[in-house]
Amino acid sequence: MHGQEDRKINKNILIATTLSSFLVPFMSSAVNIAAPDIAKSFKLNAEELNLVISIFLIFSAAFILPMGKLSDTFDRTKIFKTGLLLFTLSTLMCALSNTVEILFVFRSLQGLFSAFTFVTSMAILIENHSQQIRGRLLGINTAVVYLGTSLGPFLGGVLVRLWGYRSIFLFGFAIGLVGSFVSLFLLQKEVKNTKQAKLVDSLKSLDKMGTILSMTGLFLLMYGASTFELGNTSKILFFAGLILMVIFVVAEAKLQNPILDVKLFVKIPQFGFSNLAALINYSCTFSASYLLSLYLQLVKALPSQLAGSVLIVQPLSQVITSLIAGRASEKIEPRKLATAGMVLTTIGLFVFSLFSSKTSLVLAVANLLLMGIGFGLFSSPNTNVVMSCVPKSLYGTASSTISVMRVVGQAFSMAIVSFVSIMFLKGVKLSHENYFLILKSMKISFLVFACISILGVVASYKRGNIYSEEE
Repeated sequence: MHGQEDRKINKNILIATTLSSFLVPFMSSAVNIAAPDIAKSFKLNAEELNLVISIFLIFSAAFILPMGKLSDTFDRTKIFKTGLLLFTLSTLMCALSNTVEILFVFRSLQGLFSAFTFVTSMAILIENHSQQIRGRLLGINTAVVYLGTSLGPFLGGVLVRLWGYRSIFLFGFAIGLVGSFVSLFLLQKEVKNTKQAKLVDSLKSLDKMGTILSMTGLFLLMYGASTFELGNTSKILFFAGLILMVIFVVAEAKLQNPILDVKLFVKIPQFGFSNLAALINYSCTFSASYLLSLYLQLVKALPSQLAGSVLIVQPLSQVITSLIAGRASEKIEPRKLATAGMVLTTIGLFVFSLFSSKTSLVLAVANLLLMGIGFGLFSSPNTNVVMSCVPKSLYGTASSTISVMRVVGQAFSMAIVSFVSIMFLKGVKLSHENYFLILKSMKISFLVFACISILGVVASYKRGNIYSEEE
């Protein structure tokens, strides 16, 4: 009987956290598809449009670490509920915005409040369930994130075609409304009661210097990465953000109550190597869909709908593999699964670096499937290691470090692609006529990613086991 209780899944907690995990990546990817319609509605130039799209991720990244620390001292359930509700309302206001300035403000608020749910949803899910079923829960959570990412372009495209870009925000508002209802009225009675400090005390104890450094550093890093191709100012901001993050790490190592205990990366090898592997993985894979979109449409000259149908193979395979890998990581050492995933990802990246204009579409689909399986095998077991090797009191911090590795990895990935593009495509019109240069840029980018990914394989393998130590 006790074993059955240990394996019982709380449906209300799962529904609330799953809806939030779906909503944020769905909105992010769906709005990307709506970019041309947004630009047309507000008569935006390329730089203005890029800022409207990217400001969401920039604000989200900036607030991740402070919210992670706050969720370890204050009631994280309240943070989650507040964040989901305010994210939902901000989404509605994006739909109702009649000027680009108002849209810009509420896109920024969307990013801010998404940080509330990023760092708390996984912690709430894990701390209220037995460790025996942790792997499958993380598999579900990871699969839902990929589902949101993969359905965003498809559903977003349909909604924009039928009712315009505002319908995407209204659809997101409807999902958020359901999640907010569950979290506001059903979640509190389900979560385990823990003693938490008052909000005022938690804010007072927050490392002020670390908060300022991390927020400023991540803001500049993400802004510079998202606008890297626009000129020298963006490049300066990117490297300034990188320098500030280095200063942040050095400063945090000397504090008694830091916003991020960087000593954990050394004290707990599994924690340090798992986060390093995640950083490398996101750095190598985030820009793959963008590069392949250019390849399919500008090199292979496929129509956009067919290109989208090909690209969706990877995230859908990630969804299925994540569910399987999550459950498998309860019995098989997560290090083995994650390392196998990194190996498959590295092979897939290297194969893409060998593509030519005559490469079969079947091979492209097969390699996307391989990449999807690799990423699915890596992600949920890797997260399982990170969350399993820290005490419950640090779940918020652990969750925030995973999120930081993701956004910093994405920034590096964008910067690498932008740097290679500047080398080969500066001043070149992105069209089929220039397919040779586009192909060359893509192949070099994938080769760089494949080489970096080898380091990810090493980091993943070196982390050590978790189950043998518990036994």
